[in-house]
Amino acid sequence: MKKSLFLVLITVLISTGCMTVNVSSKQFIPRDRNKITLLKNVTPEYQLENLELIQADGSISRGVYFHKPGADFTVLYFLGSGIRVDADGGYFLKPFTELNANVIVFDYRGFGRSDSTGQAHDLKEIETDTLALYDYARKKVSGKLVVHGHSFGSFVAAKLANLRPVDSLVLEGTGTDAETYTKNLTPWFARPFVNIQLAGDIAQIDNRRSLKNTQFPVFIIASEHDTTTPEATARDLFESLNQTNKRFLKVNAGHMDAMTMPLTIAAYREFLKGQY
Repeated sequence: MKKSLFLVLITVLISTGCMTVNVSSKQFIPRDRNKITLLKNVTPEYQLENLELIQADGSISRGVYFHKPGADFTVLYFLGSGIRVDADGGYFLKPFTELNANVIVFDYRGFGRSDSTGQAHDLKEIETDTLALYDYARKKVSGKLVVHGHSFGSFVAAKLANLRPVDSLVLEGTGTDAETYTKNLTPWFARPFVNIQLAGDIAQIDNRRSLKNTQFPVFIIASEHDTTTPEATARDLFESLNQTNKRFLKVNAGHMDAMTMPLTIAAYREFLKGQY
């Protein structure tokens, strides 16, 4: 029996002394509501093509190409930490159908569909993989290729944009640097007692540095109720960009659901049409 169900039963018994609790199979049988294969039920016009790219060191990047005829553009999407193509694809891919867009997305090495070499890897390997995936996507599709990163993926996407001439960059649930990002993950009541020390190359992550000489259009999407990457840090990043072809959007959402908002979809369309 699930631990959470035990807690509920104990609480009920203690507080009431006696009560009938109805239990069905729904409390026991797991269901994955965001499974990528469920997309075929709601987006029959789209196809899911499995992708595989062998990286230079032998690791294997695997993902999908979510596409249909007549799409207006293609998105190369970089996932947030802990998000997987198979488990979560049904959720993060669906909004792009409203934009009439195709999407290419891969799991990070050693996670989800993708395999590592078995050797330790860090951000350096993620960066190398990212460059190879961008080059792969650029050759695979014609027309506009938008690089879109969410949360941790926004740092990956920004670093890529520092090394490749992307058409457009969209950063959703983003921030300035790794230290600020880490502090935001620490509950406010614990911060006075926690001394954060960034080890290795993570200390070098800084979106302001990555986008310092940006020339291509940049769209930053921030959510009002996002505690992981608060609006203020996204705004700091936006203000640091020395360009005019940039756009900032705040929506009434949390860390994971900005792209489900009609306001975001409308602003995304306007951004791609050059409305900054």
